[in-house]
Amino acid sequence: MTTTGSLHLPFGELQGYAPGGIPAYSNKHDMYFSGERSVDKNLFCGYKYQCVEFARRWLFERKSLVLPEVSWAVHIFQLKEVPDARTAQPVRCVPVRNGTKVKPVADALLIYPSEEGSPVGHVAVITEVGDDWVRIADQNHRFHKWEGNYAAQLPLSHEKGVWTILDHIEDGVLNPLGWVTFPDTPDRDPSLPLVLHESLRFKPPEKPSLRRVTFTPTSHKENWLDLTNEAEACFAKTFGLNVKRSGESTASYYQMNTELSMTCIRYGNQMHQMFLEATEFVIASDAQLKLFGIPEEYWPRIRHSWKTQPHAITGRFDFAFDEETQQFKCFEYNADSASTLLECGDIQEKWAQSVGLDDGTTQSSGIFVSSRLRMAWEMAGVKGRVHFLVDDDLEEQYTALYVLEQARAVGLDTKLCVLFDEFHFDENGVVVDTDGVAVTAVWKTWMWETAIADQREARLQRGQGWQPTPQDKVRLSDIILGPNWDLRVFEPMWKLIPSNKAILPIIYNNHPDHPAVLRASYELTDELRRTGYARKPIVGRVGRNVTITEPSGAVAAESGGNFSDREVVYQELFRLPKRDDYYAILGGWVIGDVYCGTAVREDKTIITGLLSPVSALRVYIGTPRLTLTHEDLDRAEEAAAASA
Repeated sequence: MTTTGSLHLPFGELQGYAPGGIPAYSNKHDMYFSGERSVDKNLFCGYKYQCVEFARRWLFERKSLVLPEVSWAVHIFQLKEVPDARTAQPVRCVPVRNGTKVKPVADALLIYPSEEGSPVGHVAVITEVGDDWVRIADQNHRFHKWEGNYAAQLPLSHEKGVWTILDHIEDGVLNPLGWVTFPDTPDRDPSLPLVLHESLRFKPPEKPSLRRVTFTPTSHKENWLDLTNEAEACFAKTFGLNVKRSGESTASYYQMNTELSMTCIRYGNQMHQMFLEATEFVIASDAQLKLFGIPEEYWPRIRHSWKTQPHAITGRFDFAFDEETQQFKCFEYNADSASTLLECGDIQEKWAQSVGLDDGTTQSSGIFVSSRLRMAWEMAGVKGRVHFLVDDDLEEQYTALYVLEQARAVGLDTKLCVLFDEFHFDENGVVVDTDGVAVTAVWKTWMWETAIADQREARLQRGQGWQPTPQDKVRLSDIILGPNWDLRVFEPMWKLIPSNKAILPIIYNNHPDHPAVLRASYELTDELRRTGYARKPIVGRVGRNVTITEPSGAVAAESGGNFSDREVVYQELFRLPKRDDYYAILGGWVIGDVYCGTAVREDKTIITGLLSPVSALRVYIGTPRLTLTHEDLDRAEEAAAASA
C-alpha cells in the first residue's frame, strides 16, 4: 500500500480532492467522533468527518444518488438500490464480493467488514483501477495530506481468475468485503446544478430526551460481576452484588435518546477544546494565574508541564439537561478526576445485562470507554513502569485498578500503590519502589492541591536544608513535586487550570453565545442576581461549600465542606429538573482527546456530592445493530444455495 502523504492532519483540515472535486477532510484519528452533523445542499451526509459522510457526499455530487441511512458503514454492502437525488426513484446498485472473478471498477464504494474492536467497518471510494492496484479516496482511515486525487493505492492481485484487494495498514492487513457498483448511473455533469428531491432533504432531528425509568427486575444474574477481575471484585467489596439499592424494592436507570447522546458528544468535544484554549491563555499570563489561587512558586512548573506533557488520560464534565426547555449546560470541568470511570465504562453495562436490559434496543452510554482508555495510554507514549497512586479508599482503588487494567492491555508495566509505604529514597535521594524501580511515570487519584499542601507541611516538619535519606518516609509531594520536573504524571500539573473554577468566567467571556456555557463572573453582578446564581469556591470537590441563591435572594441550597477559605466565582443559576424526585447530573467523559462516555449521578438534593449514587445510563438506538463479516456472507451464500 502507498499513500500520497504522511503528515497527520488535525480535525477538519482538508486532506485533498477526489476526482470530481469532492473534498475529503481529516477526522484527526480513527477513534475521534465529533457528533457534528454535515449537511451538503440540504442533504444530511453524516457526521464530520466519518467515512460515511464522505461516501454520501461523493455519491451525491459524483452520481446524483443518495446513500440511504445505514447504522454502520459495513451495512452499505447489503444495499440493492439507492434513490436518485432528483426523483427519489430507486436506482440499482450491485454488491460484488472481494476475491471473485469480477474485477473492481472505478466509481464504486469499497466496503470493509466488521472487525474485533471496530464493528462499524469502513467505506472508501475506488477512484481508479490498474492491472495490479486500485486507488481509493476516503475519510477517517488515513489522516495525511494527499499529493494527488486519492488517499492511498492498494495492491490488486489477479490469481487463477480471482481479483482480490488487500489494504496493508500499520498493524496488519485488511481484507475488504467487496465493492458496490452503480452500473446504470454515469457521472453527473458538473456544469448542471445539484437537485435534491424534497423527500430526501434534511429533516430536523428528534428533540433530545432523558428519562428516569423505574422497574422491578423479574430475574437477575447472581454473579453479574467478574470477581476474578481486580477492579470489579473491589467494586463488589464496596457495594455488594445487589442490583437494587439498599432498602428499595425496585431498580432504576436513565435512558437518553440518540439525539441527547449526540448533544453530549458534540458539546463535550467543543467544551474540551474551549477549556484547553482558556488554559493556554491563563498559563501565558501572570495576571490570569493570580486569579487561580495557586502559589507563584509553582507557576514555572505548571508552564513546563503544559509545554512538555500535552497528553492526558481523563477528565469529566458536569452537564445538566432540561427536557422541557431543551437547554443543555456545562457546570464545570473536573479535568483532574477519574471518579466514576469504572461505573461508566464497565459496571453500568454489566448491571444492565444482569437485569435484562441488553435486548439490543439500547446500549451503554460508556460502550467505548475501555477502548478509548487503551488509546489514551498508547498516545501518551509512556516508557517504563507506571505507578498508580491512591489513598486508602476502596472507590479510589477500584477506579485505579480499572485504568491500570487498560494500561496493561497495551503493554505497560504497572503497579498499584496504596498510600506511600511502597516507596523509599535510595542512597542518591531518588524515590524508588520496593523492586528498586525509580518512579518515572505516575497515575494518581490525589488532587494536585493536596500535593501542594503536603509539600507546605513537609517543609515545616523537615526544616530548611533537609536532604532525603533512605530512613526518611516518602510523602506524596516527594513523588509528584520532587526535583524531576519531567516526571510523567496523569493527570499532568497543568490540569490545575481547567479544573479550577476560576476558569469559568474566562470560558464565558470567550464564548458568551455558546448554548452550553453559563454566565460566570468573579464578582456578583446585577445580572446574576436577576437570574439567580451558584456561589462556588474556585478549588473544591464533590459539591462542597456551594451556595445556590434564587432570583428572590432566598438560599435554595448550600453545602458545607473544607473549602470555605477559597476565593469564589459566581455562576448563573440553571435549575435542574426533577425526575422521580431525583436531580440528575450527567458526567461527560473526555478520554485522551475524545469525548466518549456519559454517566449519571443523582440525588434528592439539588447539590450532588460524594455520596450521590451513580445510576446506569442507556442510549436508545431502536433496531439492534449487527456486525457483518466475510463469514456472515459465506453463511448467507451457503444458505441461499441450499434453498435454491
